[in-house]
Amino acid sequence: MHNNDTPDMNQNTIENTASEQALTQCQQELEDWKGRALRLSADFDNYQRRNEKEKASWMHIAQSNVFTDLLSIIDDFDRAVDQLSKNAHHEIKAQLDGFVLIQKNLYKVLEKYGVKEITQMTTFDPEIHEGLVQVDSPDHESGAIVGVLQKGFTFKNSVLRPAKVSVAK
Repeated sequence: MHNNDTPDMNQNTIENTASEQALTQCQQELEDWKGRALRLSADFDNYQRRNEKEKASWMHIAQSNVFTDLLSIIDDFDRAVDQLSKNAHHEIKAQLDGFVLIQKNLYKVLEKYGVKEITQMTTFDPEIHEGLVQVDSPDHESGAIVGVLQKGFTFKNSVLRPAKVSVAK
């Protein structure tokens, strides 16, 4: 009887060992698949974030290009209003007031979309100004801005077009 129990026990032990090995292998494969799924999920999240950043960048570039083109029209409009203001007679005063209203609305639209005029016009800053000429000016210190030749603008806190200025020697 003892000899008969031993082969069955050995058989059960072999089967248990094989089952444990198969279970361990399955658990290892499960962990491997879980790791792959987590990495794939993280890669996909990174892809989505990178894609959103690229879309935002493309949108910013496209908007900047449109606003840059629009600024030359606004410059012409500003010059026209300035000329009309200097030569305004009573009969064209109402027309001038209409143009000034349109001008104000143009600036409001620009500001609504994040385009703002550069207002720092005291000391030359190469980040926001482009110095076109140097002039002698006894009323200004060296490096001070004497005059604005073309307005500068920022778009969402980056320079869209630097202000073109004359600077004191």
